[in-house]
Amino acid sequence: MSDAVLEVRGLTKRYGAVHALKGIDLTVRQGSIYGFIGPNGAGKTTTIRIVAGLVRATEGDVLLHGVDLRKDRLAAAKGLRTLVEVPAFYGNLSGQANLEIFARLAGADRADVARLLERVRLTHAKDRAVRGYSLGMRQRLGIAQALLGRPDLVVLDEPMNGLDPAGMHEMRELIREENREHGVTFFLSSHLLDDIQRLCDRIGVLHKGALVAEGRIEDLLSSAVTGFRLRCADPAAARAVLVASLPEAKARLDGDGTVHVAGDASILPRLHRALLDAGQPVVEMYPVRASLEAYFLDLTEGVMG
Repeated sequence: MSDAVLEVRGLTKRYGAVHALKGIDLTVRQGSIYGFIGPNGAGKTTTIRIVAGLVRATEGDVLLHGVDLRKDRLAAAKGLRTLVEVPAFYGNLSGQANLEIFARLAGADRADVARLLERVRLTHAKDRAVRGYSLGMRQRLGIAQALLGRPDLVVLDEPMNGLDPAGMHEMRELIREENREHGVTFFLSSHLLDDIQRLCDRIGVLHKGALVAEGRIEDLLSSAVTGFRLRCADPAAARAVLVASLPEAKARLDGDGTVHVAGDASILPRLHRALLDAGQPVVEMYPVRASLEAYFLDLTEGVMG
């Protein structure tokens, strides 16, 4: 039996002549935190709206626990919660009253309301009307709403929107805790690539409506080597050899006594030969991998979302 919570197959969306999505395929596994990234206009929110049942795809399938969303939306969406853009609430009701209404609709335990209000730092404001909440407070209340009833899959579109640095840290911890302790699977989009790298085990990179990369972050970045750090008996002498014989390596001496060189694996044979000929063999060598931000910019032609 497949452990896929969400499967997207050949997902296409056209708005007249605009081809917003171009045959996307992706899989979100049970118990994972999947990051969905791409520049503005790449099609992230369109994808999320289709998964949430708010927009109909032109072509392709969305399967939730193996059930086709088009054929049986109620069965497919059981256990699914979504937070798309700014959450909507009853402005004249308090934060607690709003969550209690949604808890009843979700068949959730009322004790969840108090627990989640505390987890998103809104206990102090639980009796205030939501119309007086700031954007960040509404966002935190929306995440609490999405977690009511111990859902299987929570889809979050820009969940850190409106949060201050402390709030972002607490939200990352909340997502980790719900994932680790309660087995909640998350599918989230964000422009904050540092958050994605800290939280997610798998990512999909969307660009101009097409999925240009998908996989485990460590696997994707393992192929993105930007240089090497070398340990030699005499780092200064080794650097001087490399500056003279391999100027394209841009050798520099780092503060920890290692020699840093730029380039991929193709530079290694010449590097080793130059150092051996000079009597400065490499003792240890470590690859330097691209950050998720550098990898993202390379895939999306330097376009930041």
